[in-house]
Amino acid sequence: AHPRHVAEPSADFALAANTRGRYRTHADRNFVRGMGFKHRLRVCNAYPSDASFNVYVGRSKISEAPLPYKGCEEFAPPMKAGDKLEFQLGGVSAGSFAVSDLPNNDAVLVLIIYRHDPMSTAVAFESHVFANLINAQIAVLDTFK
Repeated sequence: AHPRHVAEPSADFALAANTRGRYRTHADRNFVRGMGFKHRLRVCNAYPSDASFNVYVGRSKISEAPLPYKGCEEFAPPMKAGDKLEFQLGGVSAGSFAVSDLPNNDAVLVLIIYRHDPMSTAVAFESHVFANLINAQIAVLDTFK
């Protein structure tokens, strides 16, 4: 079963995730990136484990410290279509998220890593895009497995 989006994205997007040899694509929408837009990346760890993830964009580590279970951190790395976000546990890849495109407006990109299913240690990803609005916005995700 593919992860589901429970909050409608404010901008179009698509993703491809490689989770320990599993390749999944869900093209719910398309990101389109224009130059000069401010994109913040908020990463949350919903993977139940005592181990914490280090986060990389390509080969560049963007997390100052490993991200623990139930932790979230915000980054402002330079990103472009085709970049890969890599999640590592103890120097070993747990999974990766490929950015197909980016929104054509200022936005907060939310990426949640969680357990794919209760019978394995494979990871899965859920993503959402928050537009740059004055009003509060919320996304509710059920990642319990």
